[in-house]
Amino acid sequence: MAVSTIAGNYGGGMKMTCILDEGAPTITDSGTYFGETGKTEKVLTWATPLKENDWVAISNDALCTYDACGGIPCVERPVAGEVLVIGRIKSTPKLQRMPVNDAAAVTLDLRLAGDYYRTAEVEIFGGITAIMKARVMTDGTNAIVPGVPTYLELNIAGMIADHELAFDMDGTDNGVGVIPFHAVANAANGNEYSCLVGITGLMIAVAGA
Repeated sequence: MAVSTIAGNYGGGMKMTCILDEGAPTITDSGTYFGETGKTEKVLTWATPLKENDWVAISNDALCTYDACGGIPCVERPVAGEVLVIGRIKSTPKLQRMPVNDAAAVTLDLRLAGDYYRTAEVEIFGGITAIMKARVMTDGTNAIVPGVPTYLELNIAGMIADHELAFDMDGTDNGVGVIPFHAVANAANGNEYSCLVGITGLMIAVAGA
């Protein structure tokens, strides 16, 4: 049977603006390209371009910290064996800033620092019922990888002191009920960093420091 043309997408999930990591751009600065105004325009292409209705995964790059991403998730095209596929793009991607040349945006850290990327609204699934900013207290040993909750345990002391969602990386591998969207590096015990998290269910709490 041929693929049906009958509509069947009913949507759901939570919609949120995300950074699209589409790899390095190639900039073409040529007098042969004309825009709607009739003037020549600089154009670019992406190494792994994304478009509306494409499914995306959480970028698990350590460069994707809360501050570097401006507090929003960074997503990318899934690869073989991907376990972090989180949703689908639901708007036309929008370029934030045009790089002056290829070298200006050749790596992810340069693209994040210079806003040389596109953003789009992403319909997020994965059982997530809420998305919020949290404090993460490091333990001097472990690091948080985007999409991997292993070391995120609810920090009771931190929540009482700060009156907001807080986690303690105590290294007991009990992180459940939450998905981190940002990286938190291995840092000295007791340091605190911000991280956007998605709540998927019941979490395990620890006393905290």
